[in-house]
Amino acid sequence: MKLRSDDITWQEIDGELVILDTARSVYLTTNVAGAHLAKLLTEDRTLGDLADALVEEYGIDRATAQADAEAFVADLREKDLLR
Repeated sequence: MKLRSDDITWQEIDGELVILDTARSVYLTTNVAGAHLAKLLTEDRTLGDLADALVEEYGIDRATAQADAEAFVADLREKDLLR
């Protein structure tokens, strides 16, 4: 999966990220961990890749990382921000 590149803009503010779909006027704000994942999604990644990145970056357990990655991807899908 990967973030859409068409009609998407984003701005990082104090480590957090605001992703805006300019065509539909839909936006998503993230925390620092979400910003980290969103940056990874500029290239094609799997849920496992995202969970691994959270474990590596934040030292959390794999189950928590997997659940967090799944929740973040669900938010992106709900707002149609993935291609």
